[in-house]
Amino acid sequence: MSWQAYVQACTAMGFTKVTLIARATYQAVALTSPSDIATAWKDGDTDINENQELLDDWTDVKKKTFCFYQKKFNIILREGEADGAQTIVCASGNDICLARQFSTIWFIVYGQKKSMSMKKEAKGDKKEAQSGFSGAQQAFAKICKDCWDALAEAGV
Repeated sequence: MSWQAYVQACTAMGFTKVTLIARATYQAVALTSPSDIATAWKDGDTDINENQELLDDWTDVKKKTFCFYQKKFNIILREGEADGAQTIVCASGNDICLARQFSTIWFIVYGQKKSMSMKKEAKGDKKEAQSGFSGAQQAFAKICKDCWDALAEAGV
């Protein structure tokens, strides 16, 4: 399967931004749009380099945030070892960002939580399918099951 096929699979899951970056060259090997690359930007007076965000040790509990797609996310879950595969699950409001460091690539995805509606449906009305996820954990479980676990088993 080509790298771009993984982008299509993730967008079919409900993610709106997908970026795969080669660890050896820092070049994007597949992405949803040309703007979905690692960039440098300012958060107030702080310079953010998203390539450095990828290089940082994600297992370091002192690191509370992860910045990508020109947004800052709070890290809510981290998995992995400092010298092996690492995964972080991040959220900020309704925004969700998941990132996994494989041996050859970084795989970053972005999506949103489904909006909560308090509107009562009339009997017989068809419910409109909402895009998005119930939360970051549900998005993480979905991408692991449908994509990342297979890549890890293949030794990517």
